[in-house]
Amino acid sequence: MDFRYRLMRLMSGRYGTDKLFYGIFAVAMVLSFINLFIRSILLQLVVYALVVFAVFRMLSRNIEARRRENAYFCEKLNFLKRRRDFYNQKKADRCHVYKKCPECKAVLRLPYRPGVHKTACPRCGKEFTVKVKER
Repeated sequence: MDFRYRLMRLMSGRYGTDKLFYGIFAVAMVLSFINLFIRSILLQLVVYALVVFAVFRMLSRNIEARRRENAYFCEKLNFLKRRRDFYNQKKADRCHVYKKCPECKAVLRLPYRPGVHKTACPRCGKEFTVKVKER
């Protein structure tokens, strides 16, 4: 039997790789790189534990549990990406000011006009004053 056939038989019915596997493996590689300079046995043990955990997940036959773990990881990763995109959009937008409603905490995108203004929240309808500083 050739190697590919044996590998296919080994992985048959197992979970395989996913985004969480690559994330764990990337963290292990970063920690391993940091350990080149620090030379800590404890950090090296953490790297080994992460690699073993990643391989365990890859070879696991409990597919539903691994799928749930990956879904949770992807949900948190997408939240961070959306937050980063919102921050970048907010940073690039020079014509508007972003303020939070004190009542419902909704983020309002208001036109940039320095001074003190009254505005109403479209979500809850509460009126409040907004102070916009000169840039």
